[in-house]
Amino acid sequence: MQGNRQPRVRSGNQPHPAPAMKPAGRGAWAHSRAALDRLEKLLRCSRCTNILREPVCLGGCEHIFCSNCVSDCIGSECPVCYTPAWIQDVKINRQLDSMIQLCSKLQNLLHDTDLSGVKACLQSKECEQEEKYEIPEGPQKSRLNREQLLPKLFDGCYFYLGGTFKHHPKDNLIKLVAAGGGQILIRKPKPDSDVTQTINTVAYHAKPDSDQRFCTQYIIYEDLSNHRPERVRQGKVWMAPSSWFIDCVMSFELLPLDN
Repeated sequence: MQGNRQPRVRSGNQPHPAPAMKPAGRGAWAHSRAALDRLEKLLRCSRCTNILREPVCLGGCEHIFCSNCVSDCIGSECPVCYTPAWIQDVKINRQLDSMIQLCSKLQNLLHDTDLSGVKACLQSKECEQEEKYEIPEGPQKSRLNREQLLPKLFDGCYFYLGGTFKHHPKDNLIKLVAAGGGQILIRKPKPDSDVTQTINTVAYHAKPDSDQRFCTQYIIYEDLSNHRPERVRQGKVWMAPSSWFIDCVMSFELLPLDN
């Protein structure tokens, strides 16, 4: 009967069984590290040969440099191939910068240490308990804070981002504020305003014995730029550099601010 016929397969098109997947072991681990090492070599500055920092393309050629390495070449020529480097052609490659940061994270993840959970999983061929290999300090404190249903890092805090941000893009800072439970201020807070100083919120994660727990509004500026705004530290309004904000996120703590 027709229903009992075996399907005919043309010669040369007969399906083959899928190859068995080999468990990831030491060979896969070494292959992954070698691939990342090759990628890292491609992400080095054409002048200082270090990993690119704020990668810049001069426009007229394909050489890529750290922004600081070619600050003296803008308006003259490429230091490698001597192609004219016009100032309007100089652009920071944000996509490449994101790739460099991702590569750095992967390198740390695959680093050959006894604390590497990825390595342990590859060697045992089983899922290991994550807590044994988690990064201490900030990441661990963040996990425990969430498990205990405590307020987020920036609970009760408001942030005004003043000026331009190049090293820490403003969009990234806004996302970190939102993820940490803080709020963004559209207008710059006025320290001498009665409305500002009568806000009753308290920063939960500030040290309980410091006057910083009463500070709820931060004016954030980029300290890596040449711009230095007038210092503000009055009541509930304090000024803080963007590097302090990033350090707070990394350590999961409202760190003390220098006087």
